[in-house]
Amino acid sequence: MSGRWKITAVADDGEHVTIEENKDGLLRRLLTEAVKKLYGEDKKVDEYEIVISGTVQTNLDVTLEQADLHDGSEVVVQPKDVSRG
Repeated sequence: MSGRWKITAVADDGEHVTIEENKDGLLRRLLTEAVKKLYGEDKKVDEYEIVISGTVQTNLDVTLEQADLHDGSEVVVQPKDVSRG
């Protein structure tokens, strides 16, 4: 198996994109790429969060592997005000 994984990122409106990332890449990088592709280049990444298996991830400095993701995983990327709303 390759060291690069395809992760599907889903926006709060249901739109989705596939992002290819190294398995040892950080969640922070995955979030950055997902925000750009789902919400636009001009959005501030720190206003968004990544949700894995229903849990908001607060530590973005872990690898995809450490976050229990794998090739083919799906994450939700949403504005922070959605979960706090």
